Amino acid sequence: MGKSQYYATLMSDRATLDAVQFAETGAQLDGEAAVGSLPRLRELVRDAVGHLRYRLTGYRRGDGKPAIGLAVEGTVILTCQRCLESMEYMLDSSRELVFVEQPGFGELAEEEPDTDYLPAGEPLDLLELVEEEALLCLPMAPKHEAGKCPGQSADATMAPAARPFAVLSTFKKH
Repeated sequence: MGKSQYYATLMSDRATLDAVQFAETGAQLDGEAAVGSLPRLRELVRDAVGHLRYRLTGYRRGDGKPAIGLAVEGTVILTCQRCLESMEYMLDSSRELVFVEQPGFGELAEEEPDTDYLPAGEPLDLLELVEEEALLCLPMAPKHEAGKCPGQSADATMAPAARPFAVLSTFKKH
């Protein structure tokens, strides 16, 4: 089955799609979302500049369930927790979204890594889906690589850590 173009419908100026139909037709959708247009992501970044590129690919899995492959990539500007300066963070993620009927949720045996199960029949908000994937990729405490903070020399990271309780070892009984 060849790939077909799929056009998402607009609902409140947000693109939504019928995931099961998208999967069954083997559609593919490529696009970009401005970081500034994603409200939850915008709250976590230092500067809401740039775009995230995404690709959705519909297909039917070997077990017959409709699925969509979601890939999101781009760069966001975060605040380093070491030096509190800005840092670029590359997002590059892919995930499989499998759609099951509501009664089928209880029958899911083992979850597969990088696979999410969603209810079939509910429209998907495209930007919300992209934003959610981007949020899942962000580190809990973003930091530059060791020695890469602006103004920090490489020698500073190599210095032995101060041991504030080292003096207590002198009080040990022999």
